Amino acid sequence: MKIGVVGLGTVGFGVVEILTQQKERLEKQIGEEVTVKYGCSLDEVTLPEGIIYTQDFNDVINDDEVDVVVELIGGTTIALKKGKNVVTANKALIAHDGQEIFETAAKHHAKFYYEASVGGGIPVVVPAKEDLIANEIEKIEGILNGTTNFILTLMETDNLDFDEALTIADGLGYVEADASLDLDGIDAAHKIQILAMNAFEKFIDFDKIYATGIRNVTKLDMDYAKKLGYRIKLIAQAKKIENGYGIDVSPTLISLKDMVANVNQAYNVVEITCNYLENVLFYGKGAGRYVTASAVVSDIMKTHQQDMWKHDYQYVENIYPITKSKYYVRCDHSLDIDYETYFSQDHDHIYITNQIELNDLLEQLQGETYNLFKVRG
Repeated sequence: MKIGVVGLGTVGFGVVEILTQQKERLEKQIGEEVTVKYGCSLDEVTLPEGIIYTQDFNDVINDDEVDVVVELIGGTTIALKKGKNVVTANKALIAHDGQEIFETAAKHHAKFYYEASVGGGIPVVVPAKEDLIANEIEKIEGILNGTTNFILTLMETDNLDFDEALTIADGLGYVEADASLDLDGIDAAHKIQILAMNAFEKFIDFDKIYATGIRNVTKLDMDYAKKLGYRIKLIAQAKKIENGYGIDVSPTLISLKDMVANVNQAYNVVEITCNYLENVLFYGKGAGRYVTASAVVSDIMKTHQQDMWKHDYQYVENIYPITKSKYYVRCDHSLDIDYETYFSQDHDHIYITNQIELNDLLEQLQGETYNLFKVRG
């Protein structure tokens, strides 16, 4: 097996290191030679001895000896059209262009794997597609963005406001160059789209997924939530609903008794609800050089197997946000709304509503100034 790694950033170089350091063990596992032939990047880097450095992607895809292209910066469909097996961590690519990619792979009899696109090194894409095959997946929920989880954790544990926690996270390298991908829930939406696509065997228009980030989460709301027995997390969820599929991303109050509420720092968790297995959780680090690279290497080894994943899904139109829920509402005066829990402190009035459709609640709150988040359960 000869491999070309396209993109030698944090993850790409981690892939090269693992394949080099674990070469003998990996070869023993699959029963054939494992060689990184190319490392491709616009910025020249020092590669281990024997690996050819190139700035031209075409050198990789036009070499008949290359079996697997690790694509971390673009060019997936071109490589597939050349009949190359492709492994990627590019979640945005799959979320926006997945149908074209899978159809291209099938047409050219090429394999395409993408475990690292969701949850970093957490094995969830493969288990959900293969190990849960006896089950119908009914719902997926989880914390799918490590950056926002790290920020929310800092706000709570270090008594910081949002901007202070964001500055620390950015300084530690957690925040994407385009911060909106993390902060506005777009990254988490990419990931829940991929999980939902496989769970429900449907191609999903990413633009129909409603995502709200954490910019409006305040330290005050986190403190009030904790007094009520909750913790605020950015939750991505997808489930079957009566008229289609509900998929969205939003800050949500989770009971402190719930395992998901106690996933902190930059860790991710995915909870899958099935008809037979019921609930299963996947937990681990969602980002990092070797964390993500390990998932990429696992997919590279998977291309050696004879089986090919099929994605012969139908496109689905009926995608909606999940709006029927309990809600946390904070206002500076009392409100005439139906609630499960209420308390007041200083000038704040805090409610946990009974389950209600969001539009009905917003109609009741018309003209008011308030903070509002979902409540799980």
